[in-house]
Amino acid sequence: MPDHSGDPAAAALEHEPAPGVGLAGAIREQVQRYAANRKQDAVGAVSDVAAGIHEAGAVFTDAPRLKAFFDNAAEGVEELSGDIGRRTVGELYDEVEAAVRRRPGVALAAAALAGIALLRFLKASALRPVPRPHAVVPVDVLPVPDIGGRP
Repeated sequence: MPDHSGDPAAAALEHEPAPGVGLAGAIREQVQRYAANRKQDAVGAVSDVAAGIHEAGAVFTDAPRLKAFFDNAAEGVEELSGDIGRRTVGELYDEVEAAVRRRPGVALAAAALAGIALLRFLKASALRPVPRPHAVVPVDVLPVPDIGGRP
């Protein structure tokens, strides 16, 4: 079998499922592997947020209560990161599903807020056309005369 260590997509295409698993089993296996990788990414991201909160609170040396608030928040977020890392993807899914069933209004509001934030992010990152008065026209381009003969 060729070595695809540098190209995970090619390695995934050549992956042969265990005999008797079938297409559904192969898809389930790939989805579980993908979810486990994304879970580790989420653990890293949440841990980075905790470090950022801790760093932000470090500047409040003159206000010990405010510094303690930031430290407490960072510890809580770090605990969340550890909790995500310890649980399986199925347990996380069940926990989110239970939270949505307990408070559907809050879940709907959170989903709407996340959607608006994502939309604003995508709009902000889109390429915008250069406004006409600021467009750069090369000097060697002469104006093309109109059909009526006007320059």
